[in-house]
Parts: sequence; C-alpha cells; structure tokens
Amino acid sequence: MRIHPFLAPNMFRRSAAACLLFLFAIVATAQVDEARLAIDRGEYVRAVNILSAALAERPNSDTYLYLGIAYGHMKEYQKAEDVLKEGGQRFPEDSRFHNELADLFLQNNDVDAARSELSRTLAADPNNSYAVDLLASIDMSEGEVQAALRLWNRSGRPLINDILHNSYLTFGSWVVKDAVSFHPSGVLRYGEWKTTESRLFETENFANVGLEIEPTSVPDQYNAVVRTTPRANTLSGFAFNLLKGVPLDTSYLDVWNIGNSGINFNGNYRWDKNRRRAEGQLKVPLPIWGLLHLEIGNTWRSERWDLSPSIRPEFRPRARFDYKSNGLRIHVKQIPGYRVEFGAGFEYRNRASKGDLPELSTDSRNTGKFTAETNIRLADGAYQNRLHLEAFAARRSILGDAQFSGGVAELDNRVTLSKDTRTYLDWTIKTGTSRGGLPVEDYFVLGLDTHAENPLRGHTAADHGRYGRGPMGTDFVLINTDVDRRLATIPFFNTLGIPFLTVKWQVFFDGAKTWDRNRIFQQGKLLLDTGGGVRFETPTHSFNLIYGRSLREGKNVLFGYYERRLW
Repeated sequence: MRIHPFLAPNMFRRSAAACLLFLFAIVATAQVDEARLAIDRGEYVRAVNILSAALAERPNSDTYLYLGIAYGHMKEYQKAEDVLKEGGQRFPEDSRFHNELADLFLQNNDVDAARSELSRTLAADPNNSYAVDLLASIDMSEGEVQAALRLWNRSGRPLINDILHNSYLTFGSWVVKDAVSFHPSGVLRYGEWKTTESRLFETENFANVGLEIEPTSVPDQYNAVVRTTPRANTLSGFAFNLLKGVPLDTSYLDVWNIGNSGINFNGNYRWDKNRRRAEGQLKVPLPIWGLLHLEIGNTWRSERWDLSPSIRPEFRPRARFDYKSNGLRIHVKQIPGYRVEFGAGFEYRNRASKGDLPELSTDSRNTGKFTAETNIRLADGAYQNRLHLEAFAARRSILGDAQFSGGVAELDNRVTLSKDTRTYLDWTIKTGTSRGGLPVEDYFVLGLDTHAENPLRGHTAADHGRYGRGPMGTDFVLINTDVDRRLATIPFFNTLGIPFLTVKWQVFFDGAKTWDRNRIFQQGKLLLDTGGGVRFETPTHSFNLIYGRSLREGKNVLFGYYERRLW
C-alpha cells in the first residue's frame, strides 16, 4: 500500500505523539505503583512526594486517589478532602472518589457527609458493592436494620453463609434456634429478621434483641449474628421488681428462663386494700411452627366498686358492692410472620360478688369466656400501622352462667416527623361493642389504671381506691393522639435487667364516647382530655408519668402506668 506524500508527515507526528502518551502512561503507572507500595509500607511522606510530582506532570485518576489516601493516613484530613474532591470533579465517572471521601468523613465522625458521598456513588452506580456495604453498615450501626437490609436486598444480598448466636456457632438457647425464620445459603430479607425478632421478644426471655451482619472471606457472603441480652435472675433484679411498683401499691416477681427451658414465671400483687389483686402466669414457648407461645395464668381479685359517678340515677342507691373472683386462663399465640399474629384463649372465673345489682351479675354467677385475636401490620415504612382485632364470647351452653359476646377493633398509626431527633406522631382509633348480659367486670372501662387497656388520660378507672370512676359502657369509641420526642438514651448495661432506658417527652390529646345498650350506665358525653408527660422506655415496655386534664369536667390527673411497647 502506498502512502500519499502529504499524509506521511502527519501520520508520523500522530504516531510519535501516541508513543509519547504511551510512555507517559507507563511512567505514571510506575509512579502510582511505587507510591502504593510506599503507602503499604507506611512511608506516607515518600508516597506524597512521588504522587505530588506525578500530579504536576501527568495527572490521572489514580494519582489523585492515592494522594488523597496518603494524606488521610497522615491525618492531613483537609488536604485529603481537597485532593479527593478535585479528583472527583476532574473524573466524575470514577466512583472511587466518593467512596474514599465517605471513608474520610467516617474517620472524622461526619456520618451525614459520608452518607451524601455514598448516595452519589449509588446514583451513578446502583450496584457498587463497596458503597452498598458501607452505607448498609452505617445503617446497621445506627440501629436502622430495615434500611440496611432493604439496601442490600436491591443487589441480592446479603447472602448468608452462617447464623451465629452472640458470635458463637452454637445457639445458647433453643428458643433462639427455633425462632430464626431465615436459613444459610439464602438472602436475608427484612421481613425474615423482623419475624425472628418478634418471636424472640414474645418469649420475654430477652431484655433486648439485635442483628449484626459481618462479611466473610468469601466474596458477597456474610454471617448473620443474632444478638440477645438475656433477662437475668439476680438478687438486685428481684429487689427492683419488688420496689418498682411501690408508687402504684404493687410488687412484682419475675423468674426468667427457668433452667434454660425458655419458661418464665411472672407474678404481681397489688396490696391496695380496696383493690387487692394477685396474678401469676407461666409463659411457655413450644417448638411448634416456629415457636408457639403458651400462657397459663391465674388471677385473684378482691375489690370494692362504686359506680355512682357513671351509673344512672335510679341505680345509685345500689352502686356500691364488693367483688371477688378467681380466674384461670389459658392462651396461645402464633407468629407465622411479623405482619400477622394469631391468638386464642379461654378464661374461667369463679365469682363471689356481694351486691344488689343483678343486672350486672353482682352475685356468684360464674363465667367461661372464649377469646380470639389477630394483629395485622399493613404498612411498615415512614408510616407504620397495625390493625388489632379481638372477639370474645361466653355461653351458658358450654361453661359458666353468663351469655354475652363482643369485639374490639383497634388501628394504631405512627408517622416519623424527624428521624434525626426521633420525633413521632402516633394516633390510635379504637372501638368496642358487646351484646348480652355482661358481668360488671366485662364492661368496657375507659381511664388510667396500673396497666390501662383503654387509656383516656384525663380520667382514672378508680377513685379513692374504688373501681367505677371511669366512663363505662357496652360500646365505646376512643381516639388517642400523641407527639413524642427523644430526650436522651441512658445505657444500663443490663443492670436490673434493663439494657438501656430511652427518655421522651410527650404531649397528647384524647377523645372518647361510651354507650350502654343495657341502659344501666349513663349515655356518655363526648369527652376530651389533654396533657403531657415523660415516658421511660426499655426495648419492650414503657412507664408513662403524665399530667392529664379533662376539658369537659375540669379535673386533673397525675398518674403513672405501664404498657407494652408497640413500636
């Protein structure tokens, strides 16, 4: 092939330029390799000198990158940041700069800046393994398991190599093994972990439950570490339980995980002379269908009632009476998945009331009541909710002397107002209805008690030690609205069986109304209560100390009560 004479000089010049560029690239690569070896040996000043010279003569992405890394090792953080940002601007397609900047910011505890850099990486390269792992690890370290797993799941990770319990290959408790709903060689999904967590908390063997994901030597495979903090049976714990309910005239006795069987005994005694109550129950996990939870309990009550504030005028002369009963109950609960729970039970009460209100069974008629319930979580993101449905029935044809039925529906909602400050808006809509000849203790009661079922927070269920102060009826509607914000988290390191205590302030507004189909209690007016207080939360329960005011009645309440945490 002949080359035109005019083209020959141009082709020669282009070939020479290409050769020179190739030689420069070889030299630059050699300089970067030399600097990398210097960094590996800890010779950071030498690496900076080599890379600075290369940057002045033949800048490329590797030169900027390793110069920034070298400055970072020297703790020259501002110089490292400047070099990496300049490299990122000159080579915007190279995601390594954002990843290194994220590492740099994490070294300086600037988590928000690290998140921002990793988000830039994932915007350009959604499957960047390094950025996904680092961002998910940040979420895990902050307790955001849902965000971490959902981020990993987008790229089909984390693929579980092995499941560890508190970093051990063997499970320290059989209930942990049976509660786990995921398996090795599969991708761990958030729903599987949440189901595991719900089952473990339901056993009440553990003060806290958590998850860690650690990488293995096999690429893209991880170990899932189930972390549990066991409830301990200690003298200090027993003493604390005996004393913690003193303001509420109550003492508690809890024995956890008896003989490592997973079985708990929980009891309490309220010594208020007008409202004596003793309760005890065994909670037994069974290795059936991923843990079946069985409860067997007994409740003894000796109380004085005064229904004068809520009963119709014609019944008031007979409003006071004594109530006694002894009730044996059995209940089972199954959690096939954290979004759906089922439960059913039966309670037989041997009653011995002394009063003159046969309409309310203030006599010795006994009761056999069947119950069924379900919890359904419909949404679980920035907006969360839970639907609770419960039905109950008593039939003389089966057992007991009473005949009634009814049900309760409750929709709980939460919106995260601020993730950083842990500020939430919660609201609950609850309604109940019943039919038949209800004994007095089966009427719906609104107001605060030691463990409030229907918390209308400007009212109490009892007054001067006698039940009957709170609004009562065969039907009710209750709306609770709260705004709460975290003030502080206090570590307890499982002292007294408490891993940590979260302190929150809260303000609330409640609305309620009751009806009575049996025409014994007054038809309720619209009740509006408001107030505020502080909440002390463990991972499973909370103690609320509140000041509430009834806007209709103009009365004030200062009250403390316990409740099981929903969120």
